[in-house]
Formats: sequence, structure tokens, C-alpha cells
Amino acid sequence: MGYSNRFRVLVVLLCALIGTGAAAAERARYDQVAPADKAFVDVVLDLEQAIGQHNFALVGRHEIGQAVRDRGHPAFGDAAILHFCNLEYARRAIEIDPSLILYMPCRIAVFEEGDGVHVASLLLPTHTAHDAFNTMAVEVNAQIREIIDYAITPVVPPAAEKR
Repeated sequence: MGYSNRFRVLVVLLCALIGTGAAAAERARYDQVAPADKAFVDVVLDLEQAIGQHNFALVGRHEIGQAVRDRGHPAFGDAAILHFCNLEYARRAIEIDPSLILYMPCRIAVFEEGDGVHVASLLLPTHTAHDAFNTMAVEVNAQIREIIDYAITPVVPPAAEKR
């Protein structure tokens, strides 16, 4: 089995394990839709810019839509997952409780649905047994919302040149 196939199997298994965890609590979701005239690629570029402006590093990008098209479904829409992290937040989470690293890195999904481009993220839980993490999660969640809100702002055409 090649590296690519092993990676895909690992991702599927990991998602299944996360989805079936008995102790897993439902996390809040923040989902916004870009204006109809904003292209998928523009939303992704704006996400990447906003992630950097909020002092997070983009640590991974999975082009799910392209991978599905490559596997024989040419009409499959665009979909991507962007993983991003701030090492200071990750350090703080680990110092509070090493298991909290499960919430890092943060991720945002971008996908076409109907006539729109959705941008969504599962927010960090804010009601854990760790007050310090809850406080940090409120900060991070505010930044995730700002990143998404920036990405869905309408494209502003350049001002017409005056003659």
C-alpha cells in the first residue's frame, strides 16, 4: 500500500475513532456562507491571509474535493480543510493538561454546497474541567470567528480609474 493510500486510511480511521468516542462532547460549530459572487479560491486565499494576520501558522491543507475528483468523480465540488496552529496556545494547552493537545491544531473546512461556499469550524470547548483552558478557548474561538468572517467578506473591485 502506497504512502498516499496509507495516509487516507489513517485519516478515515482517525475520523471514525473521534466520531465514536463515548466521552466526546458536541462542540459548537461556526458556519458562514460567502457571497454568491465570491469564488472558492478567493475564500481560501482570504482564509490563509487572515490565519497569518492572527499570528497562526498554516500547518496543513487537504484538498478533499480535488482528491475525490482524482479518484474518478469529476463533478465533485471543491472542498478543503485548513489546519492552523499558534504554538503559544498549543504550549499553554499542553501545560494545563497534555490531553488538550487533541484540540490543536485548529481547523477550518471550506466546501461548496448548493450555490455557495461555506466556511466552518468546530470551536474549542469552553466548559471543560480546566478554567485556564476555558479562558483560552474563548480567545481562540473569537479569533476563529474573525478569520472566517474575514474570508467571507465580499470581493471589492478596484476603484475605476479617473481619466
